[in-house]
Amino acid sequence: MVTKSVAAERQDRKSLAIHDGKPRKDLGTVRSCFVNQSPAISMPQKTRQPLMKILVCDDNAADRELVCTCLRQITNREVVLLKAYRTQEIQNALNKGRIDLVLMDSQMPGKSGMEWLAGISKKQLAPVVMLTRSGTEEVVMQRLREEAIACLPKNSLSFDTLSNTIDAALDKWVRLQQARADREKLERLATYDSLTGLYNRHAILGRLRDQVNRAHRYNENFSLIMLDIDHFKKVNERYGHLTGDEVLEKVAALIRVNIRDTDVAGRYGAEDFVIILPKTGLGASWVAAERLRSIIETARMKDSVGNAFSITVSQGVVGWERSDDAASLVSRADEALRKAKQKGRNRVQILLGPSLRDKI
Repeated sequence: MVTKSVAAERQDRKSLAIHDGKPRKDLGTVRSCFVNQSPAISMPQKTRQPLMKILVCDDNAADRELVCTCLRQITNREVVLLKAYRTQEIQNALNKGRIDLVLMDSQMPGKSGMEWLAGISKKQLAPVVMLTRSGTEEVVMQRLREEAIACLPKNSLSFDTLSNTIDAALDKWVRLQQARADREKLERLATYDSLTGLYNRHAILGRLRDQVNRAHRYNENFSLIMLDIDHFKKVNERYGHLTGDEVLEKVAALIRVNIRDTDVAGRYGAEDFVIILPKTGLGASWVAAERLRSIIETARMKDSVGNAFSITVSQGVVGWERSDDAASLVSRADEALRKAKQKGRNRVQILLGPSLRDKI
């Protein structure tokens, strides 16, 4: 049996007494800053979670402090509080960066809580919990169903109700953001070609129909280009389909960066592309198409082992006429493209409309 000496026991008791007398450092403490430069608040933390910035907006000082008092009791989050009630203070806080949660009084001076809610919701800046006087305001409740994340009556405010409301609001916000991201992804898949990033066939034809309607209404001239990669089947046969996909991506990229911001491009078929040029006559459209043809011809493609090769494209150009709809325009552009191929490919072919042909 091992025993300690009297001197060793005395040293142990002395070390224990010194340790118990020291103030213990709280590793969960965080300093909180305020928009109006109020003193910092320390908030103990039990389980460390990502830092959360909460903006408290209330023009009533007593109510504002009551909300902050409840927030100070949150121990499972690392929180930074920002307090504001003047319009410019609130705007500055929103402009400075990420806000994770806004607690907004429904009745604010200058710019009402409803107006703040509409602006924050429109820009998707942060989840908003509206603080109401009694929870019975019909206008507030209607807006809550449309834009706000939660509603919390001040007359029932307590640490438990506030904590539960915040947890529910953050959870709802995450679900809404995920649903929004999923919806945007589906919309993109329905609108854009997954390989080239240009509009897909359905979307580009929709844009063409819109352009035809606009041309009829405002009598605005525009042109249509149909572009086809020459001998694309041979590219796939010689270099493989993966290289063929890379060629399609490269051609789409060259189209995207070499057309105007007002022009619209889409993938029409396997190796066919359509470009809409608003407010552009046949002459200017031919110049644009010829420039694009030359750029693609001089671009260097690479196969799977890095060997360089080049491709060419043929293009058919037509101009809108009053007798045209989207289908007739595409049909005439396709006819112009066929003529370009018949004449040897790697060229731009204009096809005049019936009204212009009659004048020649």
